[in-house]
Amino acid sequence: MGEDMFRAFKDREFMKKMASIALPIIVQQLLLTTFGIVDTVMVGSIERGIAGVGLASQLSMIATTIVFGVNVGVGLYIAQYLGKGDEPNIKKSFALMTLLCFAVAATFTYLGVFQGEFVLRLFSSDPEAIAIANDYLKIAAWSYVPNMLTFSFAVAYRNIQKTKVPMLVSFVAMLFNVTFNTLLIFGLAGFPRLGVRGAAIATVLSTTVGLLFHIVYAIRTKQLFAPKLVHYREALKASFHAPILNRTLPFVVNELFFSVGSALYIVIFNRLGTDAYEGYRIAETIVSVMFVVGMGLFSAAGAMIGQQLGKSDFKTAKTYADNFLSIGVFVALILGTTNVVLARQMVSIFQNTNAAVVGNAVMVTMVFGLRVALRVFVGLMFSIFRAGGRSKFVMFLDAGVMWLVGLPLAYVAYHYLGIQNIAVLFLIIQAEPAMRIVISLIAYVKNTWQVNIVSFQETKKALD
Repeated sequence: MGEDMFRAFKDREFMKKMASIALPIIVQQLLLTTFGIVDTVMVGSIERGIAGVGLASQLSMIATTIVFGVNVGVGLYIAQYLGKGDEPNIKKSFALMTLLCFAVAATFTYLGVFQGEFVLRLFSSDPEAIAIANDYLKIAAWSYVPNMLTFSFAVAYRNIQKTKVPMLVSFVAMLFNVTFNTLLIFGLAGFPRLGVRGAAIATVLSTTVGLLFHIVYAIRTKQLFAPKLVHYREALKASFHAPILNRTLPFVVNELFFSVGSALYIVIFNRLGTDAYEGYRIAETIVSVMFVVGMGLFSAAGAMIGQQLGKSDFKTAKTYADNFLSIGVFVALILGTTNVVLARQMVSIFQNTNAAVVGNAVMVTMVFGLRVALRVFVGLMFSIFRAGGRSKFVMFLDAGVMWLVGLPLAYVAYHYLGIQNIAVLFLIIQAEPAMRIVISLIAYVKNTWQVNIVSFQETKKALD
């Protein structure tokens, strides 16, 4: 990475391949986040609607992060099997991925529908916000299964380096979501006025439509990863899934601890008051637009580096990794600066919200400028280490640093230093991603991430 910071931009073949994977993902995420902002603005018209839906989303966030761990762990096998040209094992890997994701989603659907109020009281003591959140959650929890399975399809497409399909499906699903949000929240065109329950119904309908589109398209076009019943049976055999689960488990544990840690942050933010929390939610929603570029880079890095590792082409894998980190530096600086400069203008779309919430949102959005810059670089490091199967190291780097650095800092700042300003508290927490960068750079230069996990697994089987 050191000799020529601009080498990546001069490598036309690399840039073309990266763009073909990253740009559809960026467009897809931009659509999702833009529609998400529209949703937030609509829900914001309901008294304490943002706080209520934000509370309800904590359960789906935990479920999503666990599913993310599953998809990352199993998905890296899809990328490396692609490099090897092993289509049957790609299909079995996807079959295993969907079975695991269904199990996780079904469990959290039960919690949301039947244990929602108990779960919500873990995050807030505001009875009004809890009541609104519970109304939303009892319905929205039915979206978890279609949403998580749709995520699995998107990850599979990314790992075989075909990202236009999930982009188009997301666009259709989001159109359904915004349309039914408008009709059901406000009671237009003869539909009943349902408030947050209308937003929940729209979520269930749109995620179901998205999943149906994915299933039909994958079967009709005979996608590389689309499994048949025999592949599900093969995926359930211990000889296939045991080594994959062994490498995937640390990713899942990491995401579980990370999501619980994130939820603890929300508990602290709520203790600063509902105005502070709503300000944070608005800032988080707005900044998600900035972060879509990073998400495209992460997916491209994981897919491209994983494919080269699957070929045992470690030289090209290292070149790709250096290139991604070089690009990451420029993207981080641009996004971070833009976020700080345009904070007030971006929050202005929420001017119908009360002044205290808007003020908090502006301050937190500015701090998010630093967070976005740090997260872009950290996210690329994660993608590189995950591509090489360094699951335990990523677990330490992600959840470990959160619990050892971020959460203790937040606890001390709130309970012992008496910090009541959410922007100041959020700024202190940014020591967490900064620590990740230091640790990951030390590990990166040692090249321990350059592993062909497919060949390693098959060699181990032969020796056994």
